[in-house]
Amino acid sequence: MRTRKDPEERKREIFAAAERLFMEHGYAATTVADITRAAGVAKGTFFYYFPTKDALLAAIGRQWAQAFAGRYQTMEKGTGAVEHLRAFMRLFEGDDPLERVLDQLIAEHQYRLMETIWQAMREETMDPLLIRILEEGVAEGSMKLAADRKTVVHFFWYLYDAIFPTEETLAAVDEDAIERNLALGHRLMETMLGLEAGALTA
Repeated sequence: MRTRKDPEERKREIFAAAERLFMEHGYAATTVADITRAAGVAKGTFFYYFPTKDALLAAIGRQWAQAFAGRYQTMEKGTGAVEHLRAFMRLFEGDDPLERVLDQLIAEHQYRLMETIWQAMREETMDPLLIRILEEGVAEGSMKLAADRKTVVHFFWYLYDAIFPTEETLAAVDEDAIERNLALGHRLMETMLGLEAGALTA
C-alpha cells in the first residue's frame, strides 16, 4: 500500500531534488522530468504544485526568503537597530544553496528570470525586514538616514551586487579582494545610515 505523504513534505522533496539538479547540471539543462525522477514523484504531482519549472524556482526563492526571515528572527536578540542590522548582514553574507542557484542563472544568462525571482523575494520578505530595522533605528535615534527608507534599501542591495562576484567573474576575484570590497561596502552603508566607522563590523 502506497504511503500518502503530507503535501508540504512532498513539496520539500521536489524543492530538494530541483536545487540539487540546478546546481549540478544548471537550470536550463534540468527538465521537469529530471526533477520528478529525482524526487520520486509523477509528473502530475509536479504540475499539481507548480505550473512551470520557473514557478518552481520562484517557490524555492520564496521558501529561502522565509527561511532567512526565520533564522534572522532567532538571531535578533540584541538591543537596538544597529545590532539587528549586523545580524541581518552576517546572515545574508553567509553561504546558502540558493545563492549558488542564482549565480548559476547568471552564468546561463537567465537574467530576466533571476531578477524576477530576486525582486519577488525582496518585496515579499527581505525589504520589509530591512525597513523595520531602519524604522527602529530612526525611532531610537541610532540612525540618521541620508535618504528616504526606500532609497536606503535600494542602496543596500546595490552595494551587495557590486561586492560579490558572479560565477562568471569569480575566477578573477580573490578572497582578499572580496573582503576589501565588503569592508568598503560596510563603510558606505555606515555613512548612509549616519553611523560611526566600524559600527557594522563591531
